Amino acid sequence: MSRPRQKIDQQGVGAELLTRLKSEASGWQRERMLAIKLTMEGTDTQKVADDLGRSQATIQTWINRFRTGGIEGLLTKNKGNGPKSRLTAEMETAMVAELAKGKWRTARDAWNWLGSKFDLGDMKEATIYKYLGKCAGRLKATRPCNPQKDPAAEAAFRATLADKMEEIGIPANTPVRLWVYDEMRYGLHPLTRKMWCLRGIRAIAPSRRRYQNGYLYGALEVGGSGSEFLFTPSLNKEWDIEFLRQISAHDPQATHIVIGDGAGFHHKKDEEPLPENIKIITLPAYSPELNPVEKLWDIVKDGICNRDWKDLDELEEKITERIKPYWEDTKRVTRLIGKGYLLSELNAIWKNELRQYN
Repeated sequence: MSRPRQKIDQQGVGAELLTRLKSEASGWQRERMLAIKLTMEGTDTQKVADDLGRSQATIQTWINRFRTGGIEGLLTKNKGNGPKSRLTAEMETAMVAELAKGKWRTARDAWNWLGSKFDLGDMKEATIYKYLGKCAGRLKATRPCNPQKDPAAEAAFRATLADKMEEIGIPANTPVRLWVYDEMRYGLHPLTRKMWCLRGIRAIAPSRRRYQNGYLYGALEVGGSGSEFLFTPSLNKEWDIEFLRQISAHDPQATHIVIGDGAGFHHKKDEEPLPENIKIITLPAYSPELNPVEKLWDIVKDGICNRDWKDLDELEEKITERIKPYWEDTKRVTRLIGKGYLLSELNAIWKNELRQYN
């Protein structure tokens, strides 16, 4: 006669486990709780092991831990028997400080730095990955930043934008619309970005060098619902004024304050032949972070990368598909601009002038 099966939920926490399992994200904790749920329902441990891709011995170990320690016992991992980590608190603090500077291009750079600074020349190179993870280090794509950028000028622009708008001298009782604008180059020259692929298989994207290109002007309205776009064959003053006229026509009765960078083909304050209701404010040099349109260009490039386009017409059709939601759904423009300095400075001038925004 076989031995009677022991009760699995000896701690009386089975109902709590089932409730927690419903909201538990995928991972090792969910896997263990699922194994207990199946065994409590009467599923044979070998069948549970087969379904989860584990050994029967592992499933039985989880059951024993749940019997004796409940959910806490089930979800507590034993410490490994390997050697004690050589990463001291001092080393961890120093690594975090270096990671914040972003000076390590590869894990080997970090390994060399740690070995020389703390006399760990005998440390295996593979160990550095564990230490980088413990210090919250991540391998990230870099964003270019011109070394001539002036952080003080950038901070001052954020804080004084409302003053700059006040200095423009907007007529009383005139609606005000604040815009940010920029342009993006696109073309048949290959644009490649990271892509998902199976481990062990090289990710390959088509790459055929051709030098046909065009440009897309884009403008987003801060605190409103506007967006304007224009495809052009080149960048120059003529196309720039054409796009500014397009913004002007968006609401002929309003004064449009347009913020852009100081590129040579951009019009500057009071420069002829600006439309009467267009006022220009120029960003500090080398400060693309101040312009939310840069985020839109990243979104567009994500949709056109890793492809071999037949011609510019096909490419422009795809670009139009990517930007179309921004003139159809005003909430997308709002989310892209966010709640940063542009909106707060615009609110400040609205309050100061007691204007009603339409």
